[in-house]
Amino acid sequence: MTPSDITQSLNLARALGLIVSSRIINGVMYVYNAAGQAKPWDNFAAEYPLERLQAMATRAQLRQKPAH
Repeated sequence: MTPSDITQSLNLARALGLIVSSRIINGVMYVYNAAGQAKPWDNFAAEYPLERLQAMATRAQLRQKPAH
């Protein structure tokens, strides 16, 4: 995963409400959900790969568009 992919994944995950913050501790990046629970980035990225986050964001946008 490139730095750009990581940035895009973090931004999408925040926009989708999956995470609220991230932090690097002892060289390991952790992401935090709204309840304050931490998950190592590698575990989060395995559960939510960039392609899945992109698809989730697309579906969320489609749900927001009013039907004509």
